[in-house]
Amino acid sequence: MPDFEALVEQSPDLFTVVDEDGTVRYQSGAIERFGYDPAEFVGESFLEYVHPDDRDRIELRPRGSNDADGAVEYRFRRRDGSWTRLQTLGRPQFRPADGSYSIVSRVASEPSELERALERYAAILDSLDDAVYAIDPDGTIAYVNEAYASMKGVDRDDLLGTDIYEWGSESATKKIKAAREAVADEGRDVGFVEFDFTTVDGETIPVEMRFSTVTRNENELERVGAMRDISDRKARERALRRKNERLERFASIVSHDLRNPLNVASGNLSLLGEECDSDRLDEIAVAHDRMAGLIDDLLALARAGEVVTDPSAVDLGSIVDRSWRSVETENATVRIDTDRTVVADAPRLQRLLENLIRNSVEHGGSDVTVTVGDLEGGFFFGDDGGGIPVEERDRVFDSGYSTTDTGTGLGLEIVSEIVDAHGWSIAIADGTNGGARFEITGVEVGTRSMD
Repeated sequence: MPDFEALVEQSPDLFTVVDEDGTVRYQSGAIERFGYDPAEFVGESFLEYVHPDDRDRIELRPRGSNDADGAVEYRFRRRDGSWTRLQTLGRPQFRPADGSYSIVSRVASEPSELERALERYAAILDSLDDAVYAIDPDGTIAYVNEAYASMKGVDRDDLLGTDIYEWGSESATKKIKAAREAVADEGRDVGFVEFDFTTVDGETIPVEMRFSTVTRNENELERVGAMRDISDRKARERALRRKNERLERFASIVSHDLRNPLNVASGNLSLLGEECDSDRLDEIAVAHDRMAGLIDDLLALARAGEVVTDPSAVDLGSIVDRSWRSVETENATVRIDTDRTVVADAPRLQRLLENLIRNSVEHGGSDVTVTVGDLEGGFFFGDDGGGIPVEERDRVFDSGYSTTDTGTGLGLEIVSEIVDAHGWSIAIADGTNGGARFEITGVEVGTRSMD
């Protein structure tokens, strides 16, 4: 067929003749555009040059079956390893004369900027961990990303075109509809709701959903949204609630079951002092005072560990001043080098500072100088006392750690608990004058208003 071959060789289209198994019998010269010689292509498997994900599209129909329709796009590998998008002119055509198939392809038209943008957007959505969806005005699912289908436990195609509420529980449906109505009534654009998402296997996953409504056409509203698995957050919240409940029970025991017997003992000691005179009564009184101090510290420790749930912006300098005036500081002095506000639970922040002040006075001497100043993302508390040896710094926040006979060993542990309850961090460093320096970071800070 010389005339036919001449016509084919002049065509920019790719003309390929293959056997039933896809082995190339003939290849037109247009293959040179992709870096191949036509002769070397003969005998090769045509499908080996087609992208693996696209090979099923090149369908070699049974003998006697021809169909001029059904053009498909596929990716063809160039010699340099890159891929070119080709489009067949109809399906592969069976040639009864020799039992072969002819495939005519040409370079597919380049996608428009909009098509490329949509492809990029779809790829971005499929890369997200959040489950994303879109719902048509009639309530059927128009789109879900891979994360949504994976969370549900079904193929994406099984979800498309179905009623969104068919896949959820009655309680979840009520919560979602109520949240949507509230958003509409309040005139807001975006809403949030938490509910239990039900998988195809009946498992429930706590999720947080952000949703909104967009106008697709003049009077048609499409709903879109994204869901996030909050199982870990819910588990943390349950653990925190249990911890706070245990601390409250412990605080109740300390406050009543320990303090009441001590009050009885102290009252009887006073009566006994009226009946007899003994130096041992003074020793008992000192022991009672120490027990009362220990109870106060235990109560403070229990309450210090409760997670801060409602902090507010407080003036750090004012809290330092108030803490200083509430502690017996003898001849010690304080320097307040900050004009910051910090977001904290004010009573517990004051307790933290009071304990640090007591620690400085007890270990730094009656004339120690204490300084509170700014750090990036926090503040520091330092003194010019003897400092804390490096080898001791990992232990000072441990329960019961004390270097004095009169200390309870709970003061700095309470400081650590208050820091943790706020979600902050604390570290010990060398002070500027050789003393101790406590650096507290992870704090939300601001600047004091001068109004």
